[in-house]
Amino acid sequence: MFIETALAMSNTNAENWGTLFNSSMDFWDFILLAIALIVLFAGIFSIMYILWWWVLLILSGWKDDKIKPAINSIRYALIGLGVIVLSIFVFPKIAGLLGLDVSKYSSPEKIFLEIKVLWDKIFGTKTSTSPTIDNGTNGGLPEDFSDL
Repeated sequence: MFIETALAMSNTNAENWGTLFNSSMDFWDFILLAIALIVLFAGIFSIMYILWWWVLLILSGWKDDKIKPAINSIRYALIGLGVIVLSIFVFPKIAGLLGLDVSKYSSPEKIFLEIKVLWDKIFGTKTSTSPTIDNGTNGGLPEDFSDL
């Protein structure tokens, strides 16, 4: 039902959200997508949490009763962010030691690639390519600037 709902969203104004799911998605692709979504949003929320408590730390007036909760919250958010990143690398190794074949959906390369694709789809950013140096015929930078 969740996939059908997501596919129905593609017919509305939510074009980017509708393209996250497609009808040819198998179970392992869905698992990879779920892992990438969890990692992406956990990372975003922990960074927002760190920034929020950093502002509260600055605005605390350096009073001990306000500094300690802010520092502890920042510390816990950093630990959580570290656990998220560490789990991306440790989970496939532990699963491999247990004899589970999780390389289809939990290798760090695949997770980070899926996060990049999700970021582009959700936030609408396009990856920019660096300009190439050529003789100026293809719209790139000229080899020399003597004609300026």
